Amino acid sequence: MRKLLALGRGPARMEILQGVTGAALTLFLFIHLHLEASVLFGPEAFNTVAWMLHAGWADPAGVGYGAPVVIAVLGVTLLLVLHVLAVLRRLPGEWRKVKALRHHTQVVRHEGTRLWVLQMLSGVAMMILVPIHLVTMLTQPHSLGAEPSSLRVVFEGGWLLYLLLLPLAVLHGVAGVTRLWLKWCPYAEPRQQGRRWMRRVALYLLILGGLSLLMQIYNGLFLFSPSLTG
Repeated sequence: MRKLLALGRGPARMEILQGVTGAALTLFLFIHLHLEASVLFGPEAFNTVAWMLHAGWADPAGVGYGAPVVIAVLGVTLLLVLHVLAVLRRLPGEWRKVKALRHHTQVVRHEGTRLWVLQMLSGVAMMILVPIHLVTMLTQPHSLGAEPSSLRVVFEGGWLLYLLLLPLAVLHGVAGVTRLWLKWCPYAEPRQQGRRWMRRVALYLLILGGLSLLMQIYNGLFLFSPSLTG
């Protein structure tokens, strides 16, 4: 009996780890998109946020340090690694399992299953895109700022990376929070309300992130690249 209980604790612990790390990463995404949205209020507002993240307030010269950004990126990376390790056990590793999952989603019209498939597909895609973003932040911690960020978006392919990563991250995160809500909320009406609110949050974050990206592109083309505008 003790052996059976010990075996049962493993999946339960991994389930908790998956939920906790996923919720933490979704919260980080929510905060990150709002910090990025400061660019909508002008380059000065974005530079102020970058100055705070660089701990410019602690630098006598007022410039700031790269270390806070590196530490934050390493913390996010650790959360991502733990989340991926917790999730990998549930991914279908064989083609027959993929076919069985596809058949199951066609036969059983269950929202939780559809959300899990959405998470699985978006998560696999993000495993390719997210490391690119993290490596950029690790190797260029001082590149946060209105001018370097906008030029990176326009001239270093950042616009394509963020255009792909934004909907994947938002849909993956919101789908995960929705599944957690559906799993742990015991009452029917709040469960339905939670679904509706999560759809609104996803739409809101997509619009917010899209507008921020467009403003970065505008700044890169017209504010910090005078040669392109004559």
